[in-house]
Amino acid sequence: MSENSETKVNRFNTVSTVLIALVSTVIALVAAQSAVASGNATEAQHDGVLAKINLERVDGGSRAQLARQQRAFDDYSANRDLYSVTFNFITQAEAAGNKALGTRLRLEATSELEDSNNAYGYIDSGYLIKDANGDFTGLDTETYLNGQRQTAAIYEDIDFNDNFTEANQWRLKSLTLGVSLLVWFVALAFLTWAEITKSSLRYVWLVAGILLSLAIVAAYILQGAASAMGLG
Repeated sequence: MSENSETKVNRFNTVSTVLIALVSTVIALVAAQSAVASGNATEAQHDGVLAKINLERVDGGSRAQLARQQRAFDDYSANRDLYSVTFNFITQAEAAGNKALGTRLRLEATSELEDSNNAYGYIDSGYLIKDANGDFTGLDTETYLNGQRQTAAIYEDIDFNDNFTEANQWRLKSLTLGVSLLVWFVALAFLTWAEITKSSLRYVWLVAGILLSLAIVAAYILQGAASAMGLG
């Protein structure tokens, strides 16, 4: 082998060795990033499950409170209606000159009104619904539940959708990195074949390894640009 040929071989081997070292380093970094992404996906999924449990607990407690308030509202409405009916009978009794009956009915009406007012004290009046006449007709269940959720969200995580979405994003990233890792291994194989091959075919392996490596880098750049633009 001539000195010129030996120099070319040495230069080729140096280039291939450097490229193998670079690709090997990239493979280690990509594998680490893939592991981190997989771990983040697991953590986000776990947080999502906890948030779902928190939401169910908050909703369960809120519905129990709402049921108690609904019973209080039913007592309030029933006693208020009895008061109105009793008061009408008072008017009729007194108009008929039956003062004794009117007095007894007034005592009953007072008791019914007191029971109605007591029941009202157990109701969160901010969630009562009024009709056109200003009378209370029921409780705004959805607004009450939403209010309880907003209060709970100050102290604990109940938005499981965000966590599950984040978990899916991390899983996709881990999968993408895993696929690219396989391609990096193929590029490394090409470069290794280029170094150990003694025939002219080594140039083919070298070019194939370089082109494949550049293709993966270009894919990374395009994916990063798409993410920056909010497209992926």
